[in-house]
Amino acid sequence: MIKNWKAVLFDMDGTLIDSEWFYYKAWRAALKAYGFALGSELWLNELAGKTDGQAFEFLRSKHGFEANREEFFEQVRAHIAQQHEEETVPLMPGASDLIHFLHQREITMAVVTSSKREVAIYHLERNGIRHFFSVLVTRTDVQWPKPNPEPYLRCVQELGLAGEDCLVLEDSLTGTEAANSAGLTCFGVQSHESIRQMLNVDRSFDNLHEVREFLEKL
Repeated sequence: MIKNWKAVLFDMDGTLIDSEWFYYKAWRAALKAYGFALGSELWLNELAGKTDGQAFEFLRSKHGFEANREEFFEQVRAHIAQQHEEETVPLMPGASDLIHFLHQREITMAVVTSSKREVAIYHLERNGIRHFFSVLVTRTDVQWPKPNPEPYLRCVQELGLAGEDCLVLEDSLTGTEAANSAGLTCFGVQSHESIRQMLNVDRSFDNLHEVREFLEKL
C-alpha cells in the first residue's frame, strides 16, 4: 500500500498512452474534407477526453459543424486505420516505469477510458501492458461516460474497494470532473501548462515520471 491507496486507476488516452496526437491527426484530416480547420488548441482544450459522440456534438453545437454523423465517423475510422498501418501509438513518458513500480509494490491497477472496449484492449495489448490491469472499464461498459462519475464508480465497485482506497490519474477536464464527481482522489498529469492549470485536482504533475517520484517518497 502507498499511503492509503490500494489501487491506481489510469485514464488511457493522453494519460497512459500517447494517443491524443494520433487521434487529433485523424480528426483533423477528416474535418478538413468538410472545410473545417481543427486547431490543436481546440482539440486539447475542448475535445480530448470526450467520446467521439460528445466531440461531434460539441463541434455541432458550439462551432456550427454540419455533417452526416455516420459518414463523418467512417472518414475518421478510415484515417485511423491508415495511421495504424504506419505507426504504433506509444506509451506516455514514464508509463512503463510507473506501472512496474506499482506492480512491484502489489498495488492494484485499473484502466477507466472513454474509448470503446476493443480499442482499449488493442492499445494495451499492442504495448504489452494489458495483463497489469485487473479491471478495464470502457465506453462500451457504461450507460453514461465521463464526465459522468459512472465509469469510476463502476471501476471501484468491480475492484471491491472503497473510494478512499483509490487514486485516479487523469489528463483532461472531462476525466477529472468524472473522478471528482465519484469522490475520488485525482492527480492531474498534463504537460500542457494551460490545461494543467484548469484541472480541478488534488495534485498536478507534468508527467508520469513525476508521479512515480512523488509516490516513492510517501
